[in-house]
Amino acid sequence: MRYTIILFLITSSYLSANITLDEIDMMIDKIKKPRDGILLEALSSTPDPFKQLVPPSADSNNSNQIVLKKDKDFSLNAIMNGKAFIDGKWHIPKDVVSDYEVIFIGKKGVVLARERNIIKLFLKKKKKSIIHIEER
Repeated sequence: MRYTIILFLITSSYLSANITLDEIDMMIDKIKKPRDGILLEALSSTPDPFKQLVPPSADSNNSNQIVLKKDKDFSLNAIMNGKAFIDGKWHIPKDVVSDYEVIFIGKKGVVLARERNIIKLFLKKKKKSIIHIEER
């Protein structure tokens, strides 16, 4: 039964094929044609899309330099009841922390976002967190 079905499918696919060898040759000729591209002279005159980031210096007044802006390093110290303790203050989602909005607060981390910049903060693992209880 299986062989009959397979034989039927192969035969029907062969009979329903409408493409001829001439059409296949035309397709191959289209692929072989060289494609139009940009001339090397035009390519060499285009401006460089990659800019090197240069920190500002006091003695240079070059306007082509891009100034590096250092983002603030955030410190996530605790997460409790849907609130995050970031840089000494408790925050909830949609709060603003140094121009960044608190997007998500999870069990082990926080996501901050500003335009296209996303910062993920995680709780640091302490090597030893032992609580000593003195008996009285």
